[in-house]
This record gives sequence, structure tokens and C-alpha cells, in this order.
Amino acid sequence: ALPILRSGDSYIVNGKKWWSSGAGTANCKIAVVLGRTGNASSSRHKQHSMILVPMETPGVELVRSLKVYGYEDARHGGHFEVHFNNVQVPSSNIILGEIGRA
Repeated sequence: ALPILRSGDSYIVNGKKWWSSGAGTANCKIAVVLGRTGNASSSRHKQHSMILVPMETPGVELVRSLKVYGYEDARHGGHFEVHFNNVQVPSSNIILGEIGRA
């Protein structure tokens, strides 16, 4: 799973996401990213969080468009492979599953 690691007042996101719907449209300003924030000793249901990542944040890279059932679906922004390379976002961007939050 894609790691989301706490660093002071921020989170650092690293990894790759596949089949990110709509990522190729100019209207896509924010990605909702699911990743692992908990440690392996936590219950597997408590290891994941969701965080908002603005698409213009340094380190966010649209790698390539992916076909779905052999078709390009660029009308709505398609499906993309997206890489997150040391992407730093404020801790206030966490929306679900923050450590210590029910």
C-alpha cells in the first residue's frame, strides 16, 4: 500500500496509484488518496487513511493514460497512472482514518 507518513505538521506521500479516474482533465484539482498510515501491528482495518492532495503539488506526476477494456476514455479525463514522489501536504488534509481519530 502507498505509505502516508507524518512529518511534523505535514504528511509525506510516496508511491504509485493506478486507474485514477478523471486525473487527466484540467478540472481535476485534488486527488483523494488512500494509503497506509498505521503500522503493521495495528488491525488491518485501522492501518489506512485518506488524504487530499492538490494535483499541482510538487512531486505529483501524471505518468500515462490507461485504456479501459481497450478503449480510451479521455472525454471525462480518463484513467491514469499517478506517481507521488515525496509529496508534502499539510496534516489538515487528512480526511479519514487519522491515527488516534475514530
